[in-house]
Amino acid sequence: MNVIASKFKPTSLKMKWAIAAATAIFMAFFLFSLFQYKAISTFILDEEERSFRRVLDEMGEFFQQRGPDIRIQDIYEGRELMKQIVEKDQSVRILARSGESILEIRSETQDTYTLPFVPVQQKKIAIVEANNMKTLIGRSPINSRQFNGYIEIVQPLNRYENIMQNAFWMMIFSGAVALVLSAVLGYFMAKKFVQPLKKLSTTMKSIQEKGFQERMDEIDSHDEISELSKIFNKMMDQIERSFSQQQQFVEDASHELRTPVQILEGHLSLLNRWGKDDPEVLEESLGVSLHELQRMKKLVNELLQLSRSDHEQTNTEEQRSDAVGIVRKVVKDFTFLHKDYLFTLNTPEDESLWAKIIPRHLEQVVIILMDNAVKYSEKGSSVSVEVVESKNNIQFIIKDEGIGIPEEDLPKIFDRFYRVDKARSRERGGNGLGLAIANKIVVNNGGEMKAESTVNEGTTVTFTVEKLK
Repeated sequence: MNVIASKFKPTSLKMKWAIAAATAIFMAFFLFSLFQYKAISTFILDEEERSFRRVLDEMGEFFQQRGPDIRIQDIYEGRELMKQIVEKDQSVRILARSGESILEIRSETQDTYTLPFVPVQQKKIAIVEANNMKTLIGRSPINSRQFNGYIEIVQPLNRYENIMQNAFWMMIFSGAVALVLSAVLGYFMAKKFVQPLKKLSTTMKSIQEKGFQERMDEIDSHDEISELSKIFNKMMDQIERSFSQQQQFVEDASHELRTPVQILEGHLSLLNRWGKDDPEVLEESLGVSLHELQRMKKLVNELLQLSRSDHEQTNTEEQRSDAVGIVRKVVKDFTFLHKDYLFTLNTPEDESLWAKIIPRHLEQVVIILMDNAVKYSEKGSSVSVEVVESKNNIQFIIKDEGIGIPEEDLPKIFDRFYRVDKARSRERGGNGLGLAIANKIVVNNGGEMKAESTVNEGTTVTFTVEKLK
């Protein structure tokens, strides 16, 4: 059974959409038709009953006009007048108290209705089933000194049955046509709507085969599918950029680690051959090896730190730092460590500033930026640090008088392992990770970082974080 069901299960989104559209339209049409059918039925029955009641009332008035001494003979004599009152599809019987039929008026084409006799105390109308058809039956008592009995009028609802039968088949036909039209229309509409999704699927397959360079043509339809195409292209841009950065990261990390590994390998080989017997070679090789190990240790620590900054989740409760206090401490430490440089600090008059950033993160960013300022500046130059307060933010500005950065390199300085002058950077002990770590920390705390520089004049790095009120 499940196998058969799976064969008939629609797998195409167009078919599913067409079936759903047809089902929805058909159900709406069915409910509307059902409501309309019931409304027509009620309306026609009310009209038939109203007309039927009028005839029964006229028959009652007819007998009342004959006076209180009406006789059976009078009933027979009024036969023609009663025929004029009743309608052609109605039959009339005058019954005695016992239920015996005294007089019956009906056309020759009418069927004979064998309805059980039911005595009544007052006028009464009901709808019953007779000869497999809805039938109106009305009874009213006749009271006089000469004759007591009942008037019984029977009317088969032929017109009602014909109208309702025609309405039923008309609705069936209309429903079938509506079902087919809605399915066809739903299929073509689904085909049009699904076309962008097919393009998206084709683009994904192309990306799977050819790489991240493929993009989906943007659809200018101002709907969810159009928005989906834009989001997809943006996502692919981010994935491609992330993949390129990751590839570059692996290449740079391999390159950075290969050099100290080769140096270590060379000196260990040297020690293995001659270092055991030559104290001078032993001392030199051990010194170089320890130096390279320190470089590797520093590089690995920076990589771990950068990885943590990529995945670290910030606790909102910890994002509260004394901006001026932390910067003042870092400047004081650098003044003590680098006596050959001139450090200046400018802060707002109101030094009670709270930044929305974790204290250790703020301190780490300032240390990285000041360390770069010292590293790429000559001895005797100045490094200025400024804290600027605005309405909603706090700006930290670190300016040096160093070698500067070429304009074409400025957009790349926050990339991992990027160094403007690799030879000079290596000589100064840089791995190209400091600015990447600092920028990542600032961005993770909701801020931004930018740099301005002039070659041989200096560099200004500014980062902004939100101010706590």
